[in-house]
Amino acid sequence: MSQQGKFDAGASMAGYIFQSRLALLQGLQLLKKHPNSLISIERFDDVVFEDDDYGKCLVQAKHHIMPKSLADKSVDLWKTMRVWLESFQTGSLTAGNVRRVLITTAEAADGTAMAKLRPGHNATDRKAAQELLRVAANESKNQITDVGRKLFLELTDSEAELFLQSIEICDQHPNLIDMTDDIQGELVILSPQHVATIAEYLEGWWLGVVGKHLVEESSDLIPVQSITIKANEIGNMFKDGGLPVDDPEQLDAKAYTSDDEDAVFVRQMRVIGLPERAVMRGVRDFYRSSAQRSKWARENLLLDGESDRYDKSLQDRWGRKFDEDCTQSDGQSEDERRKLGRSIFFWASQQQVGFRNVVETWITAGSFHGLSDRMEIGWHPDFEQIMAGEDA
Repeated sequence: MSQQGKFDAGASMAGYIFQSRLALLQGLQLLKKHPNSLISIERFDDVVFEDDDYGKCLVQAKHHIMPKSLADKSVDLWKTMRVWLESFQTGSLTAGNVRRVLITTAEAADGTAMAKLRPGHNATDRKAAQELLRVAANESKNQITDVGRKLFLELTDSEAELFLQSIEICDQHPNLIDMTDDIQGELVILSPQHVATIAEYLEGWWLGVVGKHLVEESSDLIPVQSITIKANEIGNMFKDGGLPVDDPEQLDAKAYTSDDEDAVFVRQMRVIGLPERAVMRGVRDFYRSSAQRSKWARENLLLDGESDRYDKSLQDRWGRKFDEDCTQSDGQSEDERRKLGRSIFFWASQQQVGFRNVVETWITAGSFHGLSDRMEIGWHPDFEQIMAGEDA
């Protein structure tokens, strides 16, 4: 891909993330005034907010990686105007309680129509903006904006006044990175110490909600209350020094490949003749547990030596079980010894040993596999000799 292509792709991706992050931020802010509001992503506009009185706020979000000005002939402006004018002229969204908002990181220069349509504009501002937009629409020759400009010029003066009355231009909005501070500001009451991590977990959940909404082309609106419910749920995980736990399906955990057959923990499972389904579950638990524990470490949520103490407690539990069961293995056939190994394995796979406040079977089972991978525990009564012989 060319450098220009990479830039365009990066800019598009940043735009999508900006749109999603903006919906989250505005949803958090909307909770204070209209807690029963609903959100839709790319239904009529980029983002749609609907309040208790069925009033609609249609938001177009425009993100720019580099500083940019918003002029009266800007492509951003007229592409947005086209979307709004098409719905306005069909009569589908002409009610007086509809607000149309362009939120952009660009800056509207003083004296432009866009500057006159900032929040709080009056009839004099709108009249001036209307005249400036008509001049820009007539003078511009840009083919990309042709349809939008023609639609605006077709409006009567009274229609243009009604249309512009519903518009707000919010320029110089914080960009994709800076908006994170605003989201954290809304969440700081949950836990000032862990607000950055809470915001990260909340946004991860929100991206999943938005992704499902878009992929399934759902007509269902998203209640803004679901945001505060999830935010409080995440915040509660940090109370009294607790650890947050991810949905294992959402963790960026490695999936099984044939290369895993060389891993010690997989070879240990193969030695005792486990069913394929049990092996695949073991691999999944190993990678998910590793991903969760690594994430806690990256976010500096773990106490000094906490991981080692947890692993040592698992090793002690395994040792007691292993010693007890292996007293029965003297004189047994190889098939019987492998069966005994499977029994120890399935015992370990069903344990729920809390990692601080987190009690999840997949974390415990995956951590047992981590010990197995380091040859600190095993399943077969003779696992040390067998694995040493394989490596010889």
